[in-house]
Order: sequence, then C-alpha cells, then structure tokens
Amino acid sequence: MKFVADSMLGKLAQWLRILGYDTTYDSLADDDTILNQALTEDRILLTRDRPLADRSPDGRSFLIAHDGLDDQMLQLVQTLGLDLDRETFTLCLVCNEPILQVQPEAVQDRIPPYVYETQRRFHECPKCSRVYWQGTHLNRMNSRLEKIKEHAKKARKEIP
Repeated sequence: MKFVADSMLGKLAQWLRILGYDTTYDSLADDDTILNQALTEDRILLTRDRPLADRSPDGRSFLIAHDGLDDQMLQLVQTLGLDLDRETFTLCLVCNEPILQVQPEAVQDRIPPYVYETQRRFHECPKCSRVYWQGTHLNRMNSRLEKIKEHAKKARKEIP
C-alpha cells in the first residue's frame, strides 16, 4: 500500500513512514495536486475532507474519521489491514526516501559529538541527507507504537 496524505494528516503521514509505508505528504499541496498524485502514482488518498474524498474516482480515497493519531491508526488497521508489526524506521521521516546505513565517520561532522561518541549505527537519507541514530527519541516512538498496537488488539477483542 502506498499513500498520499492531505494537509490535515501530517502526523499520520509521519507515523505511516515510521511503519515503512510509502507515504507522501505536502502541507501546501492543493486538492487537485493530491488527487492527481493519488491517480498517477497509484496511491490511496488519506483525507479528513469529505468533499475531497468524494471527488476521488475509483475509490482511491479513504476518509479518516478521527482527530487523534491512535484512532486514525486503528481505523486504518481495521479497514485497510494496516500491518503494525512490520519493520520500522526504514524511510526518511522528512522526505519518504529509504534510508541507508552509513559509517559513523561519514556523518561525524553533522551530528553532536556526544552522539558520535555513544552511538555506532547511523542511517542517512540519500535525498535530504538527514541523519538517523538510535537515541532516546526512538524509545519514545517505539513506546507510542506499542500503545497503538495495544489499542488495536483491544479493539479486535471487542468486535464480536
């Protein structure tokens, strides 16, 4: 599954990328651009905008009913079969490109000295050059993902 998210769903787009789902997002893109991208790139349009969803041909749009990220993710799990157990942190959270493992020396001049001294694994986006490592932010993100998974499991048990 590949997605394009409208301007109201930036956080959802980021979390889909965390889960390794190819998800484009441009907060400044207009509706026609987003619709065209969904069609030409064979993407599912995610939107909170009912008129935009209604304009999308061939059922390429998916109307997100909730404001909160956990409920949005649950909706995608229940209706599209979104997989929460797939490999995570494989895409750049900024530009959606696959990230590549690099040697610490290759990024030393772009990371804090403490990070260079304490971390051994680094990944870099070949498009925007953003550098990733396993810091405390990763623990927080994994914790949030576990809460989302637990929410999904609980919801599955409640369905008769």
